[in-house]
Amino acid sequence: MVGIILDFMIQIFGISGSQGLAMSFGQPTEGVFAICMMILIVAVLGVMTYWTLMYAIHQISPKVGLHPYNREKAKWIWYGYGLIILSSMAVGMLRVFITGDASQAENQRMLEELASRGSFGLIFIIVLAVGVAPIIEELIFRGVVLNYFFKNSWWWTNVILSAVLFGYFHVYSAFNFFDFLQYSLMGLVLAFVYKRTRQIQYAMALHFVNNAVSMIVLSLSLFLS
Repeated sequence: MVGIILDFMIQIFGISGSQGLAMSFGQPTEGVFAICMMILIVAVLGVMTYWTLMYAIHQISPKVGLHPYNREKAKWIWYGYGLIILSSMAVGMLRVFITGDASQAENQRMLEELASRGSFGLIFIIVLAVGVAPIIEELIFRGVVLNYFFKNSWWWTNVILSAVLFGYFHVYSAFNFFDFLQYSLMGLVLAFVYKRTRQIQYAMALHFVNNAVSMIVLSLSLFLS
């Protein structure tokens, strides 16, 4: 819960704090100064959140953290990304088959709307999606959930719990079953990769790859439109 609150604080203060500082210095609320302040605020709060979550995780699993690169384990980044793509396609086809609606997830639409408002919004989304989410969300939904809950139960129990919580976290503001299913399946893959490799860095890397590709596509679509 603390991690989720801190994650929300990063998002809220990243925008309101930077724009408030820009106004107090007589600068445009979406100009270069505001963007620099936004990146600084997100970085500071992100580091604080990282160490808070790592401290909590280390109370029960001291070995969680970054480890030397392992080529065999790194393969699961790409296996996992393939599974995420396949699951997204499957949910998309299921959505069309049942509802006839091919629209994308509401969370994705909200991100695109914010990004389309200008460079401030686009950079904010990229910083969150590529810099913050792969680290903080993995520490919350994989690091905390998989180490604190049902650790000695059936192998899939906390994997499913992690997936459901991750899915709901991304759709709570505008719940849609298909969006929930899509994000839950993504969370399931991320949790599986973490438990399969036993090192959270590979789940973080998979999350980064997924979000980075999405941000590249989003940026290109805005640039070409």
